[in-house]
Amino acid sequence: MKKYFSHIRALVYRLLILIIVFQVTRLLFLLFNLSVFESSNSSDLLVAFLWGTRFDIWVIFWFNAIFILLNLIPGNYKDRRGFQLFLKCYFIIVNSIILLPNLIDLEYFKFTNKRSTADIFSFISTGDDTWVMLPQFIKDFWFIILIWVLIIISMWKLYKLIKIKALENTVLKTKHIVFQLMILVFACFFMFIVLRGSNLRPVNILSAARFVTNKEIPLVLNTPFSIIRTWSKDNLVAKKYFDENVSAKYFSPVYKIKSENENSNQGKNVVIIILESFSKEYIGYFNNNGKGFTPFLDSLFGKSLVFENSYANGKKSIESLPAILAGIPSLSETPYVLSKYSTNKIDGLPGILKKHGYSTSFYHGGTNGTMGFDVFSMMAGCDNYYGKNEYPNSPDYDGHWGIWDEPYLQYFSKQLENKKEPFFSVVYTLSSHHPYKVPEKYKTKLPTGKYEIMQSIAYTDLALRKFFEKAKSSKWFNNTVFLITADHTFWALDEFYNNRIGMYSVPIAMYCANDSLLVGKNANIMQHSDITPTILDYLSFKDSIICFGRSAFDNTALHFSINYISGNYQLIKDNYLLLFDGDKSVALFDYKKDRMLNNNILDSVKTKSFEMERLIKSIIQNYNNRLISNKLTVN
Repeated sequence: MKKYFSHIRALVYRLLILIIVFQVTRLLFLLFNLSVFESSNSSDLLVAFLWGTRFDIWVIFWFNAIFILLNLIPGNYKDRRGFQLFLKCYFIIVNSIILLPNLIDLEYFKFTNKRSTADIFSFISTGDDTWVMLPQFIKDFWFIILIWVLIIISMWKLYKLIKIKALENTVLKTKHIVFQLMILVFACFFMFIVLRGSNLRPVNILSAARFVTNKEIPLVLNTPFSIIRTWSKDNLVAKKYFDENVSAKYFSPVYKIKSENENSNQGKNVVIIILESFSKEYIGYFNNNGKGFTPFLDSLFGKSLVFENSYANGKKSIESLPAILAGIPSLSETPYVLSKYSTNKIDGLPGILKKHGYSTSFYHGGTNGTMGFDVFSMMAGCDNYYGKNEYPNSPDYDGHWGIWDEPYLQYFSKQLENKKEPFFSVVYTLSSHHPYKVPEKYKTKLPTGKYEIMQSIAYTDLALRKFFEKAKSSKWFNNTVFLITADHTFWALDEFYNNRIGMYSVPIAMYCANDSLLVGKNANIMQHSDITPTILDYLSFKDSIICFGRSAFDNTALHFSINYISGNYQLIKDNYLLLFDGDKSVALFDYKKDRMLNNNILDSVKTKSFEMERLIKSIIQNYNNRLISNKLTVN
C-alpha cells in the first residue's frame, strides 16, 4: 500500500506542476495584454486568477484523464521502468500541445479581444494564407516559441524530481485491491464533477461571467477550454423567447425600404472600400486632437456624410463581408462564412443591384480563397472576383500577404474604367494586415507610431489619396457614390478602444462628388449590417429584403448595433449598451455618461433594460431560426 500511495503523491505533485504552469501562462497573458486590464483593480485580478484555476483544472483533467487513471488503477505494473517512461512522455507531449494555444493567444488576443475558439481551425483550413504566412509568423513571434520551449524543459525537469523506484514483485491482497478500486472510483467521480460542474448547466465559457466582470472573462478562461467548449458549436439552437407574432412587434428582419429620396439616385455607381484594421482611433477626423495617421481620409471625411456612431458587427475580417454585403451579423462562435449555414440563399446587395441592371465585382489583392472572400462575394451576387491571381504585375507582391495597396488601388481604378455602368464594386485593402510592411521607399517618409500597423495605415491612406486623384479624371467618378468603412478594429492606444464600445468602433462614411446632401454628420447608430439597406435607400430602390440592419436614412426605424463575443451578446441602442448571456441580461451601461463602462445600471434603469432585452431576444430568435430553416430571403 505504501507503494500505491507513492504513486498518488507523485500524481498530485505532477498535476500541481500543470496548475502552476497554467497560472504562469495566465500571468503572461495579463502582462502581454496589460492595457486591456489596466482599469481592473488588484482584487479583480486576484479573483480572476483564483477562479481561473477552476477552468485550468477542467482542461488538465480533460486531457490528462488517461494519465490520471493509469496512475490509479491497481497493479504492480506501474513500477516498471518502461511504463513510467510512457507516462512521462504522455505527460510532456500532451500538455505541451495543449499549452501552445494559451501562448499563441498572448498575441492573437490583440486581434480578436477574446480567447481563441474552435473556429480557428476552420480559419486555418480556409485558403493557403496560414501556411504562406507561417514563416513570417515564426519570425515576428519567435518569443512565443522560445517561451513554449522553456516551459516544456521546465516541465520535464520538474517531472523528474519525484521518481518511482521499482520494487520486487509483491502479491496484492484482496483488501488492498478493494481499497485501491475505491480510490479509483472516487477519483472518477471527482473528475466527473470537475468536468460537468455542480450546477444545472455544464461549465462553459459563460460560467466565467459568474465570478468577474466581462472585461476579465478572457483572463479567467484559458484557450484550450474555449476551444473545447466551442467545438461542434456550429449548430445553432432554435429559439422561442416569444411567439412569432409577438417577436415581430419587437423586431422583424423583413425590412421594406421606403425611400423618400426625391432626387432619385438610381443609376449611380456604387463602390464600397473596406479598409483592413482601420480603427476609428487611428483616424484624425474622429479624434479631438486631430492626430492620426490618415491625412487624406481626414480631408475626404470633411466632404462626406460621416456616421458618428458607427460599428463593426465582428472582430475578424471573415465576419465583415456577410454583415456589409448581406446584413448578416456574426452572432455565433463560428463565423457565418465558415458555418454550415454559409450555403443558405441570401439577399446580398450585389445580387439585388444585379437585378436592377448593375454589373457587380469584388477586388482583393490577397491570394484567391483568402478567408472565403471569393466564394462569399459570388454567393452575395458578385459576377466577378479579382484576387492576386488575376493581378497582372507580380513584382507588386509584398512577399507576404498580397499586392501592395498603392499599385492595387491604381489597378482597381483602371478596371472600373472598363466596367459597364451602372456598376457595383467592392475593393478590400490588405497592406495594414500583419506583418504591417510598407514599400522600402516609404519607410523613412511615412509616420510611425507605437505599433507597426500605424505606418501601414499611413501607407494605405497614401494609396487611397492616389486612387482618388486618378479616379477623379475618370468619366464614371462623378456618377459614383463611395461607401468607406473598415472590417474591424485593432490594438488600441486609448483604453476606451479596448472596451465593449470602442472595440467595434470603425468608420463608416459616404462620399459622392456631385451630391451636396452627402456632407456632414449623421448621429444615428450605424452598423455594418445597415450598409445594404442604406445603399438601397440612397439609390431609391423600394425593395423588401431580409436583413438584420436598417437604413441609416430611415428615421422611423430602430437603430442599433449588435455583436457576439465570448458567449455574450451585446446591443448598442440610444445611449445604452446591454450585455445578454442568452438567457438573461447581465449588465447595462449608459456609455454616453459612462465612457469606460464602469457602472452597471441594470437594476436601476429597469424600463430601458427590459425594452432592450426584448429587442435582443427577438433579433437572436429571428437570426437562429432563419439560419436554421434557410429563410434569409423574402421569397
